Amino acid sequence: MIGISYHAGGMKDRSLREVIAILSDTGYDAIEMMCGPEAHIPSGEVTDSLLKEVKAMTTDHGLEVSVINPFAGPGLYQLALEDQQRAVDHYSLLQDVAVALGAHGVNFLTGYGGDKGDPYAWKLLVDVLKPICRRAEELDVTMNIHNHEATTIDSSPKVTLLIEHVGSDALRALNDITNFYHLGEDIAEVTEKLGPLTTHCHVKGVTGMYPYSTFLIPGEAGDELDFRTFAESLGKTGYDKYISVETFPHMRMEKAQIAHDMMASTLKELGLR
Repeated sequence: MIGISYHAGGMKDRSLREVIAILSDTGYDAIEMMCGPEAHIPSGEVTDSLLKEVKAMTTDHGLEVSVINPFAGPGLYQLALEDQQRAVDHYSLLQDVAVALGAHGVNFLTGYGGDKGDPYAWKLLVDVLKPICRRAEELDVTMNIHNHEATTIDSSPKVTLLIEHVGSDALRALNDITNFYHLGEDIAEVTEKLGPLTTHCHVKGVTGMYPYSTFLIPGEAGDELDFRTFAESLGKTGYDKYISVETFPHMRMEKAQIAHDMMASTLKELGLR
């Protein structure tokens, strides 16, 4: 069965307690927890007592923590360019947060490394990911590559190539299907190709194609993303983890309900929920 999660960055303007209550009341299975400079869990203020409090809040409301998201922080390339050890230490902290909250992985954006040339960026990413992923293997968590337009890793061949270069079973794919789609990749093809490597998913609503695309609430009027095909393709691969709804604070508050209802009904119709 496929679970439905919510990327808490979509409600960064509300307290974590409010967000958890809203998601629980709406019927979500999990929350994608933010841990970063401007997140519900500030990355510079992580303590054991804070993590115990957050874990108790989610448990009391019947929610799992799907993954940890380094919300609003710099991309991995930018961190490593400044100081590789600082980048390793930062993601070690996020791995520890994941373990404390019962999450199975940590997401990351590669950032864009075109300033010093693409080969340089790739080599730096590979070098810094090797120690990060070794530690992830020891903790039994995954590091999930978040494909994104305008970053070094934007397409599915680059996702698989980065995994091959790093050579760690802990390095996996976050299939942000909307980001693949609005760059021109076929929903079914990319989902089935990445299926064995995928440990988390993101869905946004969208109209238009990059760079003229506009993100919407998944399932609202005008949303052009074919979620049914995405869900069917995940089902074919045997995917049984979470899909996180990704929305934005400026969107109306019904966003969590609209997205959940569309996804839940589609997954149920397909026998995947």
